[in-house]
Amino acid sequence: MPDDSESFGAGLAEALREVRDWQQGRAALQVVNRNPMPPERIRAIRKRLAKSARAFEQKFGIPAATLNNWEQGRRAPDPAARLLLEVMEREPEAVERAAAATAT
Repeated sequence: MPDDSESFGAGLAEALREVRDWQQGRAALQVVNRNPMPPERIRAIRKRLAKSARAFEQKFGIPAATLNNWEQGRRAPDPAARLLLEVMEREPEAVERAAAATAT
Protein backbone atom coordinates (compact mmCIF):
# COMPACT_ATOMS: atom_id res chain seq x y z
CA MET A 1 0.00 0.00 0.00
CA PRO A 2 1.51 3.39 -0.97
CA ASP A 3 2.19 5.88 1.77
CA ASP A 4 0.75 9.42 1.74
CA SER A 5 3.84 10.96 0.17
CA GLU A 6 3.67 8.51 -2.76
CA SER A 7 -0.05 9.29 -3.25
CA PHE A 8 0.64 13.00 -3.11
CA GLY A 9 3.53 12.68 -5.55
CA ALA A 10 1.44 10.67 -8.02
CA GLY A 11 -1.39 13.20 -7.80
CA LEU A 12 1.00 16.08 -8.31
CA ALA A 13 2.59 14.41 -11.34
CA GLU A 14 -0.85 13.83 -12.86
CA ALA A 15 -1.83 17.47 -12.25
CA LEU A 16 1.35 18.66 -13.97
CA ARG A 17 0.62 16.42 -16.97
CA GLU A 18 -2.88 17.94 -17.18
CA VAL A 19 -1.43 21.46 -17.09
CA ARG A 20 1.06 20.60 -19.82
CA ASP A 21 -1.68 19.09 -21.98
CA TRP A 22 -3.83 22.19 -21.47
CA GLN A 23 -0.95 24.54 -22.35
CA GLN A 24 -0.29 22.57 -25.52
CA GLY A 25 -3.97 22.62 -26.49
CA ARG A 26 -4.50 18.90 -26.05
CA ALA A 27 -6.98 19.23 -23.19
CA ALA A 28 -9.71 21.63 -22.11
CA LEU A 29 -10.08 22.80 -18.55
CA GLN A 30 -13.24 21.84 -16.74
CA VAL A 31 -14.91 24.82 -15.10
CA VAL A 32 -17.19 24.22 -12.16
CA ASN A 33 -19.22 27.00 -10.58
CA ARG A 34 -20.02 25.51 -7.20
CA ASN A 35 -22.11 28.30 -5.77
CA PRO A 36 -23.54 30.74 -8.26
CA MET A 37 -24.88 34.03 -6.98
CA PRO A 38 -26.86 35.43 -9.93
CA PRO A 39 -27.64 39.15 -10.09
CA GLU A 40 -31.37 38.51 -9.55
CA ARG A 41 -30.67 36.77 -6.25
CA ILE A 42 -28.42 39.61 -5.08
CA ARG A 43 -31.09 42.16 -6.03
CA ALA A 44 -33.73 40.17 -4.11
CA ILE A 45 -31.52 40.07 -1.00
CA ARG A 46 -30.91 43.81 -1.19
CA LYS A 47 -34.59 44.63 -1.75
CA ARG A 48 -35.60 42.51 1.21
CA LEU A 49 -33.08 44.19 3.52
CA ALA A 50 -32.91 47.79 2.24
CA LYS A 51 -34.86 50.10 -0.07
CA SER A 52 -31.83 51.19 -2.06
CA ALA A 53 -28.19 50.37 -2.66
CA ARG A 54 -27.27 53.44 -0.58
CA ALA A 55 -29.38 52.24 2.36
CA PHE A 56 -27.77 48.79 2.03
CA GLU A 57 -24.34 50.44 2.11
CA GLN A 58 -25.21 52.37 5.27
CA LYS A 59 -26.61 49.28 6.93
CA PHE A 60 -23.94 46.73 5.97
CA GLY A 61 -20.91 48.68 4.73
CA ILE A 62 -20.85 47.20 1.21
CA PRO A 63 -20.32 50.10 -1.23
CA ALA A 64 -23.40 50.93 -3.31
CA ALA A 65 -21.29 50.92 -6.49
CA THR A 66 -20.11 47.38 -5.74
CA LEU A 67 -23.66 46.22 -5.06
CA ASN A 68 -24.88 47.88 -8.28
CA ASN A 69 -22.16 46.09 -10.27
CA TRP A 70 -23.23 42.76 -8.77
CA GLU A 71 -26.93 43.43 -9.37
CA GLN A 72 -26.33 44.38 -12.99
CA GLY A 73 -24.02 41.46 -13.68
CA ARG A 74 -20.96 43.58 -14.49
CA ARG A 75 -19.05 41.93 -11.65
CA ALA A 76 -19.55 38.85 -9.51
CA PRO A 77 -19.00 38.73 -5.76
CA ASP A 78 -15.90 36.85 -4.66
CA PRO A 79 -16.34 33.74 -2.46
CA ALA A 80 -16.21 35.71 0.81
CA ALA A 81 -18.81 38.20 -0.41
CA ARG A 82 -21.03 35.35 -1.66
CA LEU A 83 -20.87 33.77 1.77
CA LEU A 84 -21.77 37.07 3.42
CA LEU A 85 -24.72 37.48 1.03
CA GLU A 86 -25.89 33.96 1.84
CA VAL A 87 -25.73 34.69 5.56
CA MET A 88 -27.64 37.94 4.95
CA GLU A 89 -30.24 35.94 3.06
CA ARG A 90 -30.69 33.39 5.87
CA GLU A 91 -29.84 35.33 9.03
CA PRO A 92 -29.98 39.08 8.28
CA GLU A 93 -30.30 39.99 11.95
CA ALA A 94 -26.95 38.35 12.72
CA VAL A 95 -25.21 40.41 10.04
CA GLU A 96 -26.98 43.57 11.18
CA ARG A 97 -25.79 42.96 14.77
CA ALA A 98 -22.23 42.35 13.60
CA ALA A 99 -22.24 45.42 11.33
CA ALA A 100 -23.61 47.60 14.13
CA ALA A 101 -21.02 46.29 16.58
CA THR A 102 -18.12 47.08 14.22
CA ALA A 103 -19.48 50.56 13.46
CA THR A 104 -19.20 51.64 17.09
